[in-house]
Amino acid sequence: MLKRIKNRMFIGLMLMQFNVQSENREVNREANREINQEVNRNVNRPVSRDQKAKAMYEAGKMSMRTKDWRDAIEAFEMAAKDSRTREAAIYWQAYSHYQIKQKAQAKRLLERLIRNNPESEWVDDARVLLFEHGEESEHDFHQHNHQETHQVELDEELKLFTLQQIMFNKPEKALPKVYEMLEQSKSRRVKQNAIQLLGLSDSEQVADYLFRFIEKEKNHDLQHHAIQMLSLRDNKNSHKKLKKLYDSSQSRELKSAIIQGFIHHDDNQLLITMLKKEQDPELSRHLIQMLGMKDETVALKEMYETSKGEQRRAILEALALSGDADYLYYVIDNESDQEIRNQAIQSLVMVDDDDMGAYLFQLYEKTENEAEKDVISSVFISTDIDPGVILKILKKERSQDRKHQLIHVLMAMGEVDALQQLYQQETNAEIKSVIIQQFGMMDATDVLMELYENDPGLVNDPSFFQAFGMSSTDFDEGFLMARFKEGNEQVKQGVLQALLMQSNVDVMVKLLQIEKDHEVKKQIIQMIGITDPDALIDAIED
Repeated sequence: MLKRIKNRMFIGLMLMQFNVQSENREVNREANREINQEVNRNVNRPVSRDQKAKAMYEAGKMSMRTKDWRDAIEAFEMAAKDSRTREAAIYWQAYSHYQIKQKAQAKRLLERLIRNNPESEWVDDARVLLFEHGEESEHDFHQHNHQETHQVELDEELKLFTLQQIMFNKPEKALPKVYEMLEQSKSRRVKQNAIQLLGLSDSEQVADYLFRFIEKEKNHDLQHHAIQMLSLRDNKNSHKKLKKLYDSSQSRELKSAIIQGFIHHDDNQLLITMLKKEQDPELSRHLIQMLGMKDETVALKEMYETSKGEQRRAILEALALSGDADYLYYVIDNESDQEIRNQAIQSLVMVDDDDMGAYLFQLYEKTENEAEKDVISSVFISTDIDPGVILKILKKERSQDRKHQLIHVLMAMGEVDALQQLYQQETNAEIKSVIIQQFGMMDATDVLMELYENDPGLVNDPSFFQAFGMSSTDFDEGFLMARFKEGNEQVKQGVLQALLMQSNVDVMVKLLQIEKDHEVKKQIIQMIGITDPDALIDAIED
């Protein structure tokens, strides 16, 4: 689990910097929560609204790949708050709603997209998506237009598939037709597939065509896709053309895509040359990070000695990406600038080193700087430190915030026993409530029931029912209904909150049938309406 969290922090950082798609299919729901936290922290640097929107857009696409549709919806909803990612985010948010049968929400989003952005390149896709799900847009798009658009796209994709078969035997005959489709099709999906097909060719003429296409194309997604295809051609001619395109372009996004393309190339010296000439701080950071990903540690260490400020922090991150734990330890032990020292400690979150837990514990014990302790406690989550060491720190720790952080570390490690031990020892009610919530996140409902048996008064702690709501396991329906019937107003509200968090409409309906208080019944009706309007109609009819 810890390795997945580390991988995800790495992916989240790369997505935020390069705005590219990850192919890591091991990313899961817990991973996206860590990415969201890392986006907000961004390694102690302020995050612009634009950067956060891009990061959330990429996190949404990652969730789609792992079919975590609700997480995708949440990420795209956040991405839609920025104008640069709004239209694409709304489209994919609607797409995700369709995957979990929330047709009404999807339709509303798509119709709003069409109504508010009639000139958007996403409008045709939105109309096709509506048509594919048996819907009609309310805005100037009748059924025959749906059918015509969809049929044209299907015909083009079939033609492209046919051309793909011809490409393997007689590419000289297929290529002109692929060029034609790329230039004339109105479907972005068909254009992307055409670029993909051209990327399979080893012909230098095709490479020349794609470079010309990038130079004149206005759609950033298509430009970046073409760059990706070209970057896969590992030859010096392609390197030169990418470098020429980089030097001539004024677009930061295009240059970032080119930098990302160099991940496939072995010519690290070219990246170093580009870095020395680059004046844009953000692009310099991208180049430095790429050198880290390509393990160019010798050059990075040389640059660190003469660098300052933001560039120095970027180099530390790059060294972490390369996995050079020893040099980061050296910087931490010898750096006098506390901000840089904290940055080096934070960068360890991306490093996989067996000795890191012990090193961080010694550092934590030695330091008297409160900010440094905060950073160290946030990095423990990426180590394989003995849970007993965390318990030892918690025993002496006085900061409530750091206690919360260290408890979260034990949760991420899956240490139910250690948390139970801590719960029994802890006297602070707030901290005990935090531990209870962790049990819910760990699906340890058996522990929650055991705690209740030992102390029935726990039902008066709001965190107790919140923990049940956080759990992804099926809880004891009879237990919750009994607590609802017997409980006071606070207990009833706790049970309802847990049911809402779990979208458990069946139990809500049962409580609606037995509840006598008019105001509580109104609240339950509202909850059912939010969760499943159809179930509310059935409940009223019954």
